Amino acid sequence: MDPFVAVQVQSIIEDLRLLEAFVTAPLGLHSDIRMLRQSVPLPEAADLSHDENRLRRAAYSKLSDDPARLALDMAGHLEASLAVLEASNGVADQPLSAEWTERARRVLARAVQRVAGDLRAETAVRVRGLYVIVDPDATNGRPVLEVAGLALKGGAGVIQLRDKVHATVDVLSMARQLKALCDDNGALFIMNDEPAAALASEAHGLHVGQSDMPVGEVRRVLDHRQIVGRSNNSMDEVADSLSLGVDYVAVGAIYPTVSVGKAERPVVGVEMIGRVKQVADQPVVAIGGINVDNVAEVMRAGADCVCVVSAVTTALDPKSAAEALAEAIINAKNQV
Repeated sequence: MDPFVAVQVQSIIEDLRLLEAFVTAPLGLHSDIRMLRQSVPLPEAADLSHDENRLRRAAYSKLSDDPARLALDMAGHLEASLAVLEASNGVADQPLSAEWTERARRVLARAVQRVAGDLRAETAVRVRGLYVIVDPDATNGRPVLEVAGLALKGGAGVIQLRDKVHATVDVLSMARQLKALCDDNGALFIMNDEPAAALASEAHGLHVGQSDMPVGEVRRVLDHRQIVGRSNNSMDEVADSLSLGVDYVAVGAIYPTVSVGKAERPVVGVEMIGRVKQVADQPVVAIGGINVDNVAEVMRAGADCVCVVSAVTTALDPKSAAEALAEAIINAKNQV
């Protein structure tokens, strides 16, 4: 075998062994990875003895404190090795057929989907309580970072940056500062409508509207860990969002609103929250016209999270406004 090809094939075998060790659920996927490795027509790919397997797994466990990330990295390395081998198709003694490579890509895609989905679910479960959108057009002239900090001190668990007025470089700078602020307060930071900024700022996720970049294209830009939420104004839109695999479902406008240019959005009412909860396993975020006087009704309808803009960001005291909303949310949840 050509030495260059031999190195690539050996790398593929070792990456498959490691991936096999970390991707143990579902069982069908684990078996697919194992059989893929076993089907490499070389003795190096054969099953190891019980003792060898035990030693390998002990060594693997020390490689990283983040096994999911390691599994994703190995899948990416495998993809790169497969691409290299495909580019050297003219080399003699190529042991991996085109059929094997195609099968490997299918198995890898399933493994990445599974591991990445589990990682995003760990983040999405934190989409709870009070979610505040900060927009430079809706702060009464105060700095976005100041308003966000006050909202976090008041109990917000999610902050989203929506900025349609500043240059990209300034938006990215603000996104990075807000991400650091949210990390310091144990909160999530979500970027609005800008996947490149979400990726560069290491945001926890991205929020898109119905007319923004499609969810599938967004996934191609974002890191595997980053969640995607999407706005929905009807059950048809909800069904479409769920089919695209969003990580949380935003529903609204629940009540009439004039914030951030949403005055024309049709009002769906609190009843829609319950309908969405019946079809969605993901967190349901209610948005639109919600304030301290009606938030209890929204929570009783089944919302997991309440998203507001002006109720906090244009309040005379954003911290006190956030505290009142967060307390009302907790009280309403305790009564459900």
